[in-house]
Amino acid sequence: MLVMDKINVLIVEDELIIAEDIKEMLHTLGYNITGIASDIAETNELIKEKLPDIILMDIRLRHGDDGIELAKSIRRSYKLPIVFITSHTDKATLEKAKEVQPDGYIVKPLEKGDIYSSVEIALSNFLKSQNIKTDKEDNSYFFNEYLFIKKKHQFEKVKIQDIQWIKSDGNYLEMYCDGERKFLIRSTFSDLFQNIQIKSFIQVHKSYAVNFDKIDALNVIEIRIGKNKIPIGKTYRQDIQKRINIVF
Repeated sequence: MLVMDKINVLIVEDELIIAEDIKEMLHTLGYNITGIASDIAETNELIKEKLPDIILMDIRLRHGDDGIELAKSIRRSYKLPIVFITSHTDKATLEKAKEVQPDGYIVKPLEKGDIYSSVEIALSNFLKSQNIKTDKEDNSYFFNEYLFIKKKHQFEKVKIQDIQWIKSDGNYLEMYCDGERKFLIRSTFSDLFQNIQIKSFIQVHKSYAVNFDKIDALNVIEIRIGKNKIPIGKTYRQDIQKRINIVF
């Protein structure tokens, strides 16, 4: 079956009850929580352990730590969307928060609908600002080593490395993860290879590209991945031979 990774969210909140409530709401919305941090040290440690896709950040943290300053520090080292969560709406706090250019700002008490809309809008806007969108009507984005696909009302994350091979069909690409199930995005091979950062993909035919890490066998005319056979075009044979250093 097609493997979809959940969106990973890091919660930075020093009030445990509130943090657990946010965690529960995120779980019911289909997100994965990478951890809960209550201060700067814990936040940095959790980011290093598992880089999240988005951070929900309280402005006032334990030990007097400042969430806004922490967000600035994170921005300098990582490209991550950050949504502030706070009970502070005074002008001074808002002006200081604006310096970070957060991707969202939620005022406590938090409701599930507010969290959902804030996370999805923040992800959408962040992906648009950081990456090339293949088509104005498409809902797919390339980001790091993942492909974010808009499915119904939520982004789902597919590991590019899990893709076995790709078939071109006009302005669309059919991506296969297990030989039977596929998903469709609006793109071309040239656009795809400009965006993905994994080096293991190579075009082997005018209509096919494969992930070399997934190949089980090959000969002069075709590549086998599991029970599936992908044709090799004559004009692509030399590139394939150079890539794997063999002679057919």
